[in-house]
Amino acid sequence: MKAGQLIAAAIGVAVLAGSFGCSSDSNPTSPNSNVTQQEADDVATQSVVAIDIFGDDFANAAISTPAAPSPGPARAARAQWDTSFVSGIGLSYQASRTFFDAADNQLPYYGPNAVRMRWNSHASGLLVTARDSATVGHGVVLDVRGIQSAADTLQLDGTSSDSLLNKFVSYDGLRTRIYNWRSVFNLVNVRFPKSQLATGPRPIGTLTMAISVDRLRTYNRLDVESHFDVTVVVILNGSDTAVLVVDGRYTYSWNVATGSVTRLP
Repeated sequence: MKAGQLIAAAIGVAVLAGSFGCSSDSNPTSPNSNVTQQEADDVATQSVVAIDIFGDDFANAAISTPAAPSPGPARAARAQWDTSFVSGIGLSYQASRTFFDAADNQLPYYGPNAVRMRWNSHASGLLVTARDSATVGHGVVLDVRGIQSAADTLQLDGTSSDSLLNKFVSYDGLRTRIYNWRSVFNLVNVRFPKSQLATGPRPIGTLTMAISVDRLRTYNRLDVESHFDVTVVVILNGSDTAVLVVDGRYTYSWNVATGSVTRLP
């Protein structure tokens, strides 16, 4: 299973203070309601790229969660896992994890009392797909509840921020675009059964992304052809198909397994 397919295991919307990687000083604001059909098409396809990056990060968090309590001496309460690694999609991560009990007390290590894990990471690198070539900056703070062995469902809450300097093929395949993209999103009570981890989680929920785009003429971030702010609402129903609504007016079907995006009437 691709790490990005673990994705849909968590997405959403909100504001994470600060910027990452190649982000500029411009941050997402409220939409201007002037987004054209072509812009909406491209935003829909690029939203999936940002979500896949988050899915890659979530995969790292899920894999790092112990399946059973760890024996051994207590250690000072701090982030229990600090590391650097390169993911399956080629991004370089620095991450840490910390465990908490039901009273929200930080634990020295994972054990029988652990009910929540805090995952904190940031990443950078070059992401290349059949459609995209993007310089990525990414950061996330993620709470994973239900990590105790008796729990059958994981609950995800957290915030994420992404920046993409991305050259990609337009939705209709006829044009090449260069976007300086900034998006922020937040997970609130996103849930799915642990039994789905092996096959690819299909969560249920409604999520919203706040996005700011500079469409560039060249890779120079100051060479701006146009700018717009937009929101994307993602509706997940536990199946392989989700719905994306761009700017409240343009609707798309998103195949979570394949990543394909198709306009809906």
